[in-house]
Amino acid sequence: MRRFFNSFFIPIASGIILTLLLCLACNPFSPALDKEGLNNVAQQASRKTIDGVFQFFKTAYETRDTSLYGKLFSQDFVFSYYDFDANVAVNWDRAQELNTSQKLFKNTEQITLDWNYYVQKDSTELEASVVRSFNLTIVQNAQNIFTGTGRARFRMRRADAQSDWQIWYWFDDSDF
Repeated sequence: MRRFFNSFFIPIASGIILTLLLCLACNPFSPALDKEGLNNVAQQASRKTIDGVFQFFKTAYETRDTSLYGKLFSQDFVFSYYDFDANVAVNWDRAQELNTSQKLFKNTEQITLDWNYYVQKDSTELEASVVRSFNLTIVQNAQNIFTGTGRARFRMRRADAQSDWQIWYWFDDSDF
């Protein structure tokens, strides 16, 4: 009886276990893991052009990806806005901008950013001063939807004509 068991049931049990392991390792209903992640999406927007910076910015914001978003800013980046309630200009650095954005990204269901017309676009090969209008919608949840418009004043630079542009100064002039 033992021989019958060993010669009949063990191969069947092994086959079932092997089949289960293969099924667990390969889910035909699950897409393959993209090792590049959202970088592939952002690659479509080259930061080598000013327009590409704005496309990249939109992608990073709408996908709420701080790893992409952080690539936009130089290490000495400064964000600035005017707080009308306190009657004071507020500034913060790159680390605080990424931290603030990460909290925003985590606590929202959807962000829609539409860049509109250029108010100003002055550039040389290595420096740019750009003012652009935008519309922004932030959906925190079904009950809390915030919309606003404004202008972003950017100063950008790059090391050489083949390098990516980086934003080193941003003044937010919006109604948020």
